Amino acid sequence: MRRRNEHVNPLPHHRRIPFRLVAGPAAAALALAGALLIAAVAVGAQEHPAEAHQHAAAQALENPVEPTRESLVAGRQRYVFLCRQCHGNRGAGDGDMSHAGGIPSDFTDDVWTHGGSDGEIFTVIKEGVTADMQGYANQLRDEDIWNLVNYIKSLSRD
Repeated sequence: MRRRNEHVNPLPHHRRIPFRLVAGPAAAALALAGALLIAAVAVGAQEHPAEAHQHAAAQALENPVEPTRESLVAGRQRYVFLCRQCHGNRGAGDGDMSHAGGIPSDFTDDVWTHGGSDGEIFTVIKEGVTADMQGYANQLRDEDIWNLVNYIKSLSRD
């Protein structure tokens, strides 16, 4: 019979792990380290300027993928799955997730907050700029990002 407020361990008796509350200096240090990590991530996401600006290093990147029909089709496919929910069907920044608090870029206007060169757009997609617009380096190959750049640039020409 169980005692009142006794922890029930689902593992067999010979494999049970004691349930104990960790306390003391080690727990305080761990909590502090976790808080500092969260703060560093939050600050890193906010370091990027909100006003329009350019990035010289990213401007130097040249797009190795010509904006052919095939590139635009491939870029549109990636856009539909990864970008449309925030930036909208036509890139006007009016996607379903745009109401969640962030302000997605409008690709149809002439304002490119983080720079409008192919290299700057590539860098924003790859590395991200805010907590809302995180980088896709772990999800997309560089060629896929260049195709996306070509497609996004085509939205401002329509």
